[in-house]
Amino acid sequence: MVTVARFSSLLGAAVWFFGLPIIVMSEAIFVTDATYFWVGILAAVLGVAMTPIVFTYPRGARLQLARALSGLGVLASVALVLSGALLVGGSLGVLGERAPGWIPNTSAIALTGLFVWIVLATYSTRRSAMLGGAVFWFGMLAGASWLATALDSVVISVHTNATIPIDMISALLAWLCLPAWLIALAVRMRREGGHQKHEATEIG
Repeated sequence: MVTVARFSSLLGAAVWFFGLPIIVMSEAIFVTDATYFWVGILAAVLGVAMTPIVFTYPRGARLQLARALSGLGVLASVALVLSGALLVGGSLGVLGERAPGWIPNTSAIALTGLFVWIVLATYSTRRSAMLGGAVFWFGMLAGASWLATALDSVVISVHTNATIPIDMISALLAWLCLPAWLIALAVRMRREGGHQKHEATEIG
């Protein structure tokens, strides 16, 4: 499972890093069916990629809290897959001539749930020697920047020249820090796996 989680981390990093610019370009003028299609693809693939990570992520917290965190991660991953599938189906006309208006919001909520899990899981394992400082800081920055972006879009209805730099910085951090966190996590899992194999060889 750790090997699967390592490769799914790289898949999730690639999908997020290359997928967001495609979405931004598809809605450069106005939101179209193509925008919903690519958002759905990104959400579904990211949800699939995150599932093994949620199950294999180190548990540094108490057992009950660790189970709650795992449950939140699984719920967010499943919600991403389902909402992504609904978005793709709606953009292709599978759900009828006009898809329900609540479908686009489900992916945003699922993504927010995922980043909440990243912040909580990262903070709960902040003293983990296996994960290291890079995983901690990239995870906290990724989660905090996405939550700041989401809060900004909900609370601030009018964006001025004063808020645009803040919006751009938080969006840029969310775009860059999630792949960085996933790649750092994959590297640490590979090192830990190699260390365990070396110890097993010495014992054998």
